[in-house]
Amino acid sequence: MRDTDDQSKILDKIKKCMALTSSSNEHEAAIALRQAQKLMELHGISDLDVKAAQADEMQAKAGARNRPAGWENELAQTVSAAFGCRLLFHPRWDAGHWGFIGCGPAPEIAQYAFTVLLRQIKKARAEHIQTKLKRCKSVTKTRRADLFCDGWVRSVSGTISALADNTPHAEAVNAFLAVRYPELVPLKTQNRNEGKHLSDRDLADYWAGSVLSKDVRLNHGMGHQSYDCARIGL
Repeated sequence: MRDTDDQSKILDKIKKCMALTSSSNEHEAAIALRQAQKLMELHGISDLDVKAAQADEMQAKAGARNRPAGWENELAQTVSAAFGCRLLFHPRWDAGHWGFIGCGPAPEIAQYAFTVLLRQIKKARAEHIQTKLKRCKSVTKTRRADLFCDGWVRSVSGTISALADNTPHAEAVNAFLAVRYPELVPLKTQNRNEGKHLSDRDLADYWAGSVLSKDVRLNHGMGHQSYDCARIGL
């Protein structure tokens, strides 16, 4: 394939031709189809490349470089699904990033919504630690703060999921993944409360997060589709 900018321009031309193939004028539709096929053959572009060009990816900074907390993964998953996107995690040496892959404005909206919500939950977490967990040991403080975030995310997920719409973009998104990220591995997250017997104090942290997040509001977004999360294989 050629330079990325050149390829993008060629793909745009092909997409315009493909759009004309649905014309009610059969002669015009046939010419458009022949032009698209000619461009694809001339530049070595496959049907998969054309489908993949319909999708895009926007990234948002994560709270961990390699292994995000379970509550953050759930938040990213919920936002991604509400806006009809596929979710990936990109581990990096400085900071991990969540990738929202979808069509039209959906990836950008999902990126923005996640960034806003992550900022809100981190602020609420810090305030909860300061007011309720100040005297706890460091390990206990982190674990119970995670429970607070679990409750916050579970509660706000209903608000986010209400934005869902069943706009089908799976074909384009899957093509994008096949072209850009052919090798993916399952994402491993951190759950500091897994297998632990939760005390009344632990449960109080969870419900505190659940109650606090009920005031969170977002404007209506785009399509919905649920996926398992993967990370970029390195």
